Amino acid sequence: MKIPVAFLADEANISQDGKLNVMGIFDRIAASAFPTVHPKMVFVFRIHAEFTDVGRTSPVQVRLVDEDGGVIFEANGEIVSPTVSPGEFSTANQVFTLVGVQFSQPGVYKFLVSVDEMELHETPFMVVQV
Repeated sequence: MKIPVAFLADEANISQDGKLNVMGIFDRIAASAFPTVHPKMVFVFRIHAEFTDVGRTSPVQVRLVDEDGGVIFEANGEIVSPTVSPGEFSTANQVFTLVGVQFSQPGVYKFLVSVDEMELHETPFMVVQV
């Protein structure tokens, strides 16, 4: 399994037929003072599975951390790999809506995604003072 894409957006959802709909991808939050609260953001990532992943149940952890490694948000779960024929692949979209996240100071923040034994995936973004 791998994560080919991950990002922050203003809005995202998955349609009834499995399509990922996204609006307003960003990597910077501007605030006039700190601490600040961001009203809403959506963290999205896609998991790509191949034939060699079939039948595996993999633990998944998503964390939002600050520059010092402090955890602001954490979610844990499992992903069961779908049936995939040799030479084909399957994808699964994961959408996390976060409302009212507080940032104590400007800096680089990261969403960290770990899936089973896969290398840790990082999606960094900036919180800046204007």
